[in-house]
Formats: sequence, C-alpha cells, structure tokens
Amino acid sequence: MTSSSSPSLSSQYLIPLILLALYIRICISFAPHSGQSKPPMFGDYEAQRHWQEITVNLPITDWYRNTTDNDLLYWGLDYPPLTALHSKVMGHVAETVSGSWVQLHGSRGEESYEHKIFMRVTVLVSELVHLTPLFLLLSPSTCPLSSLFLLAITPSQPLIDHGHFQYNSISLGLTLLAVLALKHGWVCTGSAMFSLALNYKQMSLYHALPFFFFILGPRYNSWSGVRELVKVGVTVVLTFALCWLPFVDTAGDVLTRMFPFNRGLFEDKVANFWCSISVVVKVREIFSRITLVRAALFFTLVSVLPSQLLLFRESTPHKFILALTNSALGFFLFSFHVHEKTILIPLATIVLLYNDKRTNGQTNGQNNELTVSLPVVWFTVIATFSMWPLLLKDGLYMMYIAGMGLYLTTVYILFKQQLYSTSVLLFMLSVLGCVILHLLEIYVEPTERYPHIYPTLNSLYSAGHFALFFCYFNYRQIVD
Repeated sequence: MTSSSSPSLSSQYLIPLILLALYIRICISFAPHSGQSKPPMFGDYEAQRHWQEITVNLPITDWYRNTTDNDLLYWGLDYPPLTALHSKVMGHVAETVSGSWVQLHGSRGEESYEHKIFMRVTVLVSELVHLTPLFLLLSPSTCPLSSLFLLAITPSQPLIDHGHFQYNSISLGLTLLAVLALKHGWVCTGSAMFSLALNYKQMSLYHALPFFFFILGPRYNSWSGVRELVKVGVTVVLTFALCWLPFVDTAGDVLTRMFPFNRGLFEDKVANFWCSISVVVKVREIFSRITLVRAALFFTLVSVLPSQLLLFRESTPHKFILALTNSALGFFLFSFHVHEKTILIPLATIVLLYNDKRTNGQTNGQNNELTVSLPVVWFTVIATFSMWPLLLKDGLYMMYIAGMGLYLTTVYILFKQQLYSTSVLLFMLSVLGCVILHLLEIYVEPTERYPHIYPTLNSLYSAGHFALFFCYFNYRQIVD
C-alpha cells in the first residue's frame, strides 16, 4: 500500500468516518431482514436467533447433533465453535432482557419490535471489530479523504450484515486485525487473530494460504526465523485448542456440519465458475458428488498457488494484500459450495488497495491524478450487483438503490475529470450493463421456459467480471 500525493489528513478524521459508516448501517437496519414474516423457515435472522436458543438451553454436546430438541433441518449450527460460543453469550443477554426470545421450541419465528432492536444492536456492536482495523490499515494520517469516504459508504457488507442479517463483520474484522498485527511485525498476535477468524467462520480459509506463505517466506532459512516459526506454530495450536476444548467429544459432528458436502456444488445462482458453466453443461447431473469435490479442490489449488508462491518469494505488505485478494477470489470462483454472500471475503482485502496507485496501472514515479484505485471501486460495484437477487428476495431493493446511488455519485465526482480515459469508459460501460439488466428485469417478464433468466444473467455477468478481476490482480502481483 502506497501513500497518496494528496495532502495528509489528521487522524481526527478516523472517528467521524467510523460514525458515518455506523450511521449508514443504522439506516439499513430499518429495512426488512432475511425471511421476515415467511414461515416456516423464515431466514438468516431466525437462524441467528435460533442458535441463541439452542446454545442457551441445550448442553454443549448437543449443539451440533440432531436430537429431539435440536432439529438440524431447522437452521442447525453449521459454523465453527466461536460462532456457537458467540451465540451463547448473546443468548444469555437476550434471556436477561426477555426469556421468551430464546425459549426452547416456543420462540421460533420471534420477530417482535423489541427483539429486532436487540438483534440489530448486536450486529452494530460487532461492526466495530471490522471498521476500526479497516480504517487503521488505510492510515487516516496519509490516506486521501476520498478513499476513506468511499470506504465508509461501501454498500456490500452493510447490506448483508445489517440488512440480510449476519455477523460477517466479526470474522472479517479478526482477519483485518491479523493483517494489522503483521504489518507492525507482531507475528504471533497476527497468527492468533487469524486463528480466531478461522474458528468463527470456516470461509476464512480463503485467506489461509497467504497468511501461511507471508509468515513463512522470510523466516524459513535462518535459525532465528525458525525459532519464530515455532512460536507461531505454538500460538496457532494453543488458539485452536482453546476454541475446540469444549467440543472435544463432538468434534466429528462439528466438522461434519462445517463442511456440508452433501448440500451440493452450489445452491442458488452464484457468480462463480461452476454455476456459470452449468448453464451449458449440467455438471451436477453428469458427475458424482465426490468427483465434483475433487475437481473443485484441484481447480481451486491450481488457481491460487501461483500467487502464493510469488508471495513466498517476495513477502512484502503490498504483495500480501494482493495475495489475500487472489486467494479469496480463486476460492470464490472455483471451490465447492460457494454462497453469493462469500464475495465479501475477497472484497474485505481488496478495499485495502483503495489508495494504491499501482492497482491503477501506475508505477512509482509516474504522475497519477486519481485519488482512489478504479479497479477497487469497480470490483466493489460488481460485488454489490452480484448479490442483487438475494437482496431483492429480502426486500432490500430500496437500500440497494440508495447505497449504490450514493456510492456511484461519489465515484462520478472523483473520476469526472478522467471521463474520456479508456479505463473509466470501460467502467461506465460495465455499470451501464448492470443498469440495463435491472431495467430488463423491471419491464420484461421472464418466459415460462426461462423463469430464472434474470438471476442467471446476473450471475453470468458478475462471474465474467470476477474472472477478469482475478486475472488483473494476479497480473498486478507479478508486475508491481
């Protein structure tokens, strides 16, 4: 990450910008949530509430097992131990406020106004784990205000956590804390933070290889480095042991729930390779599940290993961010059973390049009028667009329009002096394609033969962009 030539900003901007980001999230929280008033399963809001109910009322040995009191077909826990323990803490707080919110069997579908306030506040508090390291990593003392403002109004993650309803901010925040620690040379602290992220959401594995190679690269060939690697290994083992100690007797059940291969290659329309190719070749019908698991593993490793080997050879902070991005994008495009929301994982590290000239194709010493990286802005827009079918299903279309409108208006102000540059024109054409697909969905009814044509077009259009971004950020890691 490089500094901009723009005037330096004092850290006094940090708190106002975090408050702006929190304000936007509060506004989104007034919108509907996943599965609102849609029995019998409701949605992710009910899943999070149900996990509080289970963890508060049942012994820890039954949290991941199918029992008479824990029907795994009704939002069974499928995240690692820290998510379960976090649910238990929130469940006890909820029980203190109102026991009916987590009453075993009797609280299903709880959607009272007071309970919604409680649940929304828990997400808002957890957001500080995400926002604080994010702004610190972008160095408010040197980063231009334009970059920080775009960071504060980025719509993707708030729409999912505060609209759809999840706690992605915790795992993403722990990952960013790990990056922040490594940036300052606190290797064991960073390793512990990332281990906690892995134990909160298993999708943090998307970032695991870059952490491994970034820590290993400069340390494997000296005795002092080997001693430090031993300390890192002990830190990781102890962190995992502390997280898993209460679940020793049910570790097999936890792992089975964390990696549900029986759920198939993908579910809804997701903007990755497997869903895209299935439009032409019905791979789920042609190949067995085990064959698809092996194919997904092979394609994923082949796609991400080159960037990781580059990082091993040159372990710099800039290469680290690019390797994190390339690894997460490779996993999103090729791994088994990816959700559309998972695009937030590569986005979490891509935004760290907001103020990096090199991602604009500029080398050191060249003049660059842009105050933010266009590829990062572009990726943010497409990432949000790719989740449109999910946001529409949740009734979050007004928040999507408002969030994208604010973001694109700011981008226009920043880039209006470069309207006739090739890269900006391509960006505008890309956004125009998104707008055209939205207008078609509004005014042209899908045919009976192709009832899901618009989610399919959305996934194909987004997947094409993500594939190009994957190539571009790998290229940047090679040439920078």
